[in-house]
Amino acid sequence: MLKSLMISKYLVIYLTLIFFPTKAFSYFDPGSGSYLIQLFIAFIASCYFFIRNPIQFIKSFFNKNKKNNNEKNKDKSEN
Repeated sequence: MLKSLMISKYLVIYLTLIFFPTKAFSYFDPGSGSYLIQLFIAFIASCYFFIRNPIQFIKSFFNKNKKNNNEKNKDKSEN
């Protein structure tokens, strides 16, 4: 009960701030644009490595197990 009341209170405040903004006299200087581009490129690169590295780890783990099993089978068939 208290949690839902608090959530609804914050939701009303949030929506009020979104739909009735105050004027902001600001601008983007040239450094801001290059910073945003740098952030975007860093985000894409980190997503790429975050997704790629675990997949390669899993593949190498199973390939290593497969290789060990094949070697064991060869040893048994030679005997």
